Amino acid sequence: MEGLLDPLESILFAQVRKAGPSHGHDLEGNLRLKNHPANTTSVWVGDVATTLLKVISGISTPKVEQSPRFDEQRWIFNAVAGDLSVKVESMPYWGFGLITKCYVNIITLQGPLESRARIIFDLTASLAHKPWELSFASRFNRKFTTVKENEINWLSHISHARNDLEEMIEKTKNSLGDSEELIHARNALADDNAPAVLRALARMEANSIDIEVEDVDYGASVLMVEEEEIPLVDLTVEEE
Repeated sequence: MEGLLDPLESILFAQVRKAGPSHGHDLEGNLRLKNHPANTTSVWVGDVATTLLKVISGISTPKVEQSPRFDEQRWIFNAVAGDLSVKVESMPYWGFGLITKCYVNIITLQGPLESRARIIFDLTASLAHKPWELSFASRFNRKFTTVKENEINWLSHISHARNDLEEMIEKTKNSLGDSEELIHARNALADDNAPAVLRALARMEANSIDIEVEDVDYGASVLMVEEEEIPLVDLTVEEE
């Protein structure tokens, strides 16, 4: 299942299930863990955004664009990871946000589609719930897009990433042949474990390099010369 994905930007809505005083930010807006001494304001990041930050490799320290006021779970932060930009907004979509399940995270990713799809794939696999399943569907439909459209958007990103990983496995097989590592890669993909897929393919590449080195016949390139064939040149000068 793969709908038409935007070539530049992804915007997805994720239901928040758990949140607490896990983070804070300093005077410059840098998002930190709650015990950081420079924190001046408490931020309830929640399970979705916390997991998102963990699955994005090389992400910068997030900058809080909109700081919480009386509502510690309402905020906006931005971050970058290479050529990818990340923006997450936490806001209530029902009532006054008195309980955590009243909140949704609006995730905006800008950058290469392959990177965006892989992040959504990893995020979904790492969460304990399906982020597109909203607690208050009718309220969400009135405030944002429809629940169904949001679900299709999530599943389209996941499908795109899965197809990319399957293509990587097939290319590796065609290039290096079949291997036990390919079995590991396929099993990892079945478990939605993209990092394990990449590790298995990397091991296969490394093993192929080792084999190529062992197959080299170094002796074949050595020119053997008999000692008696080497002319001797006397470079000394006899004294008169």
